[in-house]
Amino acid sequence: MGTAQTITPQKGLFFGLFSNYAEVRVEQFRRRIYADTVQKLENLSDKQLQDIGIPRDEIKERAYQSVYHKQPYQ
Repeated sequence: MGTAQTITPQKGLFFGLFSNYAEVRVEQFRRRIYADTVQKLENLSDKQLQDIGIPRDEIKERAYQSVYHKQPYQ
């Protein structure tokens, strides 16, 4: 019976550095979008928030769900 040899490709040093850099940049982008979303929603009046159906105490939770879990405002 013969033996099989499995060869795994080496991704290299630059692949690892680039993927880590890209992940960091995506996280920075998400944090900025989250902070901007929270700030803009907190600046709205209670009447405006009521019109769009977001209670003031759910602003951070809804912004987090939208940015990190791709769930739109409901």
